Amino acid sequence: MAALFDRERANTEAQMAAEQQERKKYSERVTQLEESLEEQKRLAKESKREVGRRRTLFDDEMAQLRQAHAREKRAWEEDLDRERNTVRALKDSMAQNSTAHLTMEATNSALRTEVQRLQDQLRESQQRTADVEAELIKQREAVVEIEGELREAESLRRKLHNEIQELRGNIRVFARMRPALQHQGNSLATVRFPNPKEARSIEILSAGESATGTATMRTFQFDFDHVFGPDATQRDVFDEVQHLMQSVLDGYNTCVFAYGQTGSGKTHTLEGSGLPTANYEASSVSEGAGLIPRAVQMLFATAEALKDKGWSYDFSGSMLEIYNETINDLLGKADPKSTTPVKHEIQHEKGRTTVSDAVVLPLSSPQQVFALLSRASARRSVAATLMNERSSRSHSVFTLRVRGSNSTTMESCDATLSLVDLAGSERLANSGSGDDPRRLKEAVSINKSLSSLADVIAALGQGKAAGHVPYRNSTLTWLLKNSLGGNSKTLMLTSLSPVAEHLGETVASLRFAKLVNGTIIGTAKKVRASE
Repeated sequence: MAALFDRERANTEAQMAAEQQERKKYSERVTQLEESLEEQKRLAKESKREVGRRRTLFDDEMAQLRQAHAREKRAWEEDLDRERNTVRALKDSMAQNSTAHLTMEATNSALRTEVQRLQDQLRESQQRTADVEAELIKQREAVVEIEGELREAESLRRKLHNEIQELRGNIRVFARMRPALQHQGNSLATVRFPNPKEARSIEILSAGESATGTATMRTFQFDFDHVFGPDATQRDVFDEVQHLMQSVLDGYNTCVFAYGQTGSGKTHTLEGSGLPTANYEASSVSEGAGLIPRAVQMLFATAEALKDKGWSYDFSGSMLEIYNETINDLLGKADPKSTTPVKHEIQHEKGRTTVSDAVVLPLSSPQQVFALLSRASARRSVAATLMNERSSRSHSVFTLRVRGSNSTTMESCDATLSLVDLAGSERLANSGSGDDPRRLKEAVSINKSLSSLADVIAALGQGKAAGHVPYRNSTLTWLLKNSLGGNSKTLMLTSLSPVAEHLGETVASLRFAKLVNGTIIGTAKKVRASE
């Protein structure tokens, strides 16, 4: 029984120990749960505080959003009001535009009709343009054909022009009576010009006496290719000469020389009242311009016009002086008055005359020609005599060489224009040169060269019967050999003084001119570039 009691007690103790153990665990568990609950309470408090804080933030955000919403609402309401106003304005505008649209439709309809009409006109214009273009093609073809005919006509004109010049004679003679100066009005010779329309004759009346002592009037009549009275202008003279100048561009050597006594107006006829200045306009020359500026202007202008026919020309020039039988190059650097002048030789070859060491300058415009002539004139030998305050004491020869080629017809030419201002013939007693040894030497040299010129002309007039032609008797005639010997178209301009005191010299000049006018020297030949 005791054992059972002990076992029971032991079981009870074991059970109590187990319960205590269980109670301890439970107590620990309760403690843990309390601690966990306290932690959860703490966390719940913190979460509550965080929720409160976030709620506060949320309330602030909500307040801000409500304010922003209120602002946006006001803005949208304002926009809506504006849009409503805009809509009302648009409705009003639409009402107005509706009326305008009806008007525009009517206008558009009218414009469509106008466009259709314009399109019809355009088609008609295009058709007319096509017709015009077709006609233009025909016209261009016709122009090409006409240009060919013009080139042929130009060649024919050149041929006929030179045939006319040949019929008129290779040496043509013009006579020109200069007007009287103011102080010469009461001392004029009696001169008449019969048949002024033909302008070919001049009559000089000279007082004399018969074998019985009766006073008589002798009449000297001379006929030339043309006679210019005192009223003739520089233009009148050039109008008669310009056809001869054309021969230069056609390839024929041409020579014009002025002859006459001192003070008869030779230089005035050739140069006029001074050469043009740098302000010269190529389209015109002054009324007082002489033969040289007018010829230069015409040659350059004609050469420019002939470009359309395929011609291209090059010009070059030289200026020489024959003083006391010596040639001076007026364009050279040497002083013509030097005691040791440069010696120049005259050479003739194949119809062309050249002078050794003479300066030849290329010329591209009339202004360059006039500058050349002014430069040369300033170096020419002149002096005062009783008959002329500025008498030329030398012969001057201006030579303009013209070389041309035609790229279309393959023609070419190479010719020269020689313009010769002869020193004035004079009687020593009248000019006063006999009182000055230097002037005397000049006068003798001038008269000798002019006498040699007369001898050459006389020999040429006799033809083969004369045999030898004395070209070498003077530097002047030797230089002009090709101009006088049939290889050039030549014109002599005889200048005459109207003063009674000079009547003897005037008649002598006219007689020499008559001799020249009756001289036949042959037919000039065209000079080609290859010659």
